[in-house]
Amino acid sequence: MSTLFDFLWGPWPIIALQSWVGAAPFWTSLAHLVSLVGDTAGALVLVSLVRWRAGRIAALELAGLFMLTGLVDLALWELVGLPRPDDPRIVVRADPAVSSFPSGHTVTSLALLGWLALGRQLPRAVPWVVVPLVMLARLYLGAHYLGDVLGGVLIGLLLLGGYTRLWPTLRRWGERRSIRFFASFGLGMVATLACGVLLFGGDRRAWQVLGFAAGLVVGALLEHKPRGNAPAPGPHARTPREMALGGAVLLALLAPAHLGAAPPLQGLLYFLAMLWGALFYPPPAFRASRGP
Repeated sequence: MSTLFDFLWGPWPIIALQSWVGAAPFWTSLAHLVSLVGDTAGALVLVSLVRWRAGRIAALELAGLFMLTGLVDLALWELVGLPRPDDPRIVVRADPAVSSFPSGHTVTSLALLGWLALGRQLPRAVPWVVVPLVMLARLYLGAHYLGDVLGGVLIGLLLLGGYTRLWPTLRRWGERRSIRFFASFGLGMVATLACGVLLFGGDRRAWQVLGFAAGLVVGALLEHKPRGNAPAPGPHARTPREMALGGAVLLALLAPAHLGAAPPLQGLLYFLAMLWGALFYPPPAFRASRGP
């Protein structure tokens, strides 16, 4: 057992991968890019794309799962407190200021991509290809041990399975609640996150999650307003030109957040990006009221 633990939370898998891949800047940039799939940026883009293609409810399903993964990651980071890889033979190219276990990027990418694949919004092969790439990227960057990313797979599977069973009950419960209830709950959640970040300090990810949550809540409330109490319309077809425009604006807002912007500015950019993701396409009824 000790030998297995030493292998899973030892330096050799990381050293072997870094030696095999090499130290070219291209691989470092590619690893950072792949890691974004399991970061707040990846979640924001996925929620926005789902909102544009499948509608508001499908986007809220995915956003709820992302927030759940974040809460579980935070709790485990506080409980475990495992130091990051620090062997002198390891080249550390990413050093987040939280516990090494579990790999939050692995948990998030598996849960979100798995949910979309189960809902047939992605090909079933996508999680099988992308999640291992995220795991390898985190190892190559020296951010996690092998045990951290494998533990992330297990936790992601458990969260995905639990959310799959729980969501139908939550949806039926939510259908009996008024918009005022959700407005109070959503704004209260954002206020709690903001107080936590401002009072206890927050790193890059904390500000990003705050911006994500604030943009989602404010966007959902503003999107609801034009319809009043009318039934929520179903999704409508998007043209490639519309999708390209939506993605270009998201990229323009998110890129500066990953090019050295201060954490509070990152939070603002994520707020604007999520607001754009929630409101880029007005509901069909609202479009019709504007005339041809």
